[in-house]
Amino acid sequence: MKTKTAEERAALKARLLAETRERMAKDESRPGFEESYDAWKREYDATVAMYKARRKARLTQAELAKRMKIPRANVSRIENGQNVTFATFARYLRGCGFDFSLRIFPIGSRRTAATAMA
Repeated sequence: MKTKTAEERAALKARLLAETRERMAKDESRPGFEESYDAWKREYDATVAMYKARRKARLTQAELAKRMKIPRANVSRIENGQNVTFATFARYLRGCGFDFSLRIFPIGSRRTAATAMA
């Protein structure tokens, strides 16, 4: 598995931050921005969690693809957040040797275990 250099990681982080700022600048004044941003943030957080699970499992995209019985390009698409269904999310994590739990809570409440529904 190819490990990114510190310089590559810094460049990627800078690019993602710039893209995020650009997107937010365009959207901030639009009605419904907050709801739109919240939806994007949830998708982004899920994508990051999947990527971190694969890295923690020390799997390449090709190795995970073999476990999932899908083309490697599909793993890349999944990690880029393209059309990821709940079932795909679960299958990806299981391929990495992980499971997950889901917390449901009222909109606007603090996101803590105390407010989560079982």
